[in-house]
Amino acid sequence: MLAPSLRRAAAAHAGAPAATAARVRFAPSPTGYLHVGGLRTALFNFLLARHTNGACVLRIEDTDQSRLVPGAADALQHALAWAGITFDEGPLQGGAYGPYVQSERLGIYRTYAERLLRAGRAYRDFRPPTQRAVGARASALMREAYLPPGEDEAQERIARGEPFVVRLRMEPDRTFAYDDAVYGRMTFRPDVIGGVGDDPIIVKSDGWPTYHLASVVDDTEMAITHVLRGEEWLPSMPKHLALYEALDVSPPAFVHLPLLINADGSKLSKRSGDVRVDDYRAKHIEPEALVNLVALTGYNHQHADADDAEVLTMAQLIEQFDLARISHSRATLPTDKLPFLNRRHLAAKVHDARTRPAMLARLRPLFRTALGEAADGASDDALLDAAALAAQRVDTLEQVPASVAYLFASPDWGSDECRRFRRSVPTPAFGT
Repeated sequence: MLAPSLRRAAAAHAGAPAATAARVRFAPSPTGYLHVGGLRTALFNFLLARHTNGACVLRIEDTDQSRLVPGAADALQHALAWAGITFDEGPLQGGAYGPYVQSERLGIYRTYAERLLRAGRAYRDFRPPTQRAVGARASALMREAYLPPGEDEAQERIARGEPFVVRLRMEPDRTFAYDDAVYGRMTFRPDVIGGVGDDPIIVKSDGWPTYHLASVVDDTEMAITHVLRGEEWLPSMPKHLALYEALDVSPPAFVHLPLLINADGSKLSKRSGDVRVDDYRAKHIEPEALVNLVALTGYNHQHADADDAEVLTMAQLIEQFDLARISHSRATLPTDKLPFLNRRHLAAKVHDARTRPAMLARLRPLFRTALGEAADGASDDALLDAAALAAQRVDTLEQVPASVAYLFASPDWGSDECRRFRRSVPTPAFGT
């Protein structure tokens, strides 16, 4: 019989609503900018939480200290806030399950590692790194030849300062299976996924946990019900399922999202175009338009009005969200739709009474820079009406003033253009 969390995943895959409010987490590593693929993962987590009246948690996974980029954690949070993705718990919001930065949770990971050691589900490996074989078959043979020291000997060696890692004890011939909310029944045999027969390191020689231990512990401690993450984590599932089993806790429902890729099938990268959220911000794309574009990618939207099927607000995305509609296939970001979506969202924000004040605050300096004194005397309504007119044909808000400059200045009748125009207009015959 499936564990309760896996039954929930199977129900979600069949299109049934979640039985309870979902607790989800977005857990980026502060190693650089927010990628559009990361934005989609954060968005889908957010939509599931809001659709089920659940909770969305932000967790910063910084256990790989060698790859940290100064300021990246703050930049990630600013980019997410710009996109309209909010969190109920996190480093800034706090919450009952904190701290929400992994480097502040080392004591929790040590407690869980000791629990696994006492239960015989993990062991200390004192071999130097050069003797730790690489590859599933080689490491399985080395594991069989290695006899971990008993607790007394281990403590003596620790007291002498000998370095060691902690490994999870895996069953070499074990097959793991679970029900993924996107891919359905997934089975991992020892001979098909590299590392299944290996004993993975869960605590490094510096005392820091690996991703596998920290992620499982945090999802357990934070009562996460659904894990939505990229498909690149599928090969790690046997290790994670083994950890949940060793800790005697039920795993959450797993939802692996197909990757965003280039048109040629290669991994999405900077060489193929804009991949950072900040790239789109720099091009003056509205956050609603980028979120709309990302939500269209790898997801089957069903909308009653065919004319507006691709133009969706955050409220509509939340209302319609269904795990069963996530595509099984990798997808390419349809950036050719972005100008159209940006125009539509610009027009909506200019016309909406709730967003018009904020749009006016953005428009005033743009008109002043483009038109100078000609725009200073214009009323608020005049600027907004001009923006509403321009929004039908411009791609970004920054293009609005130039496109409607003629509304704020009288024409120069003495200009060459006006003289040519007047000469081209025939003089009406008398009496007609």
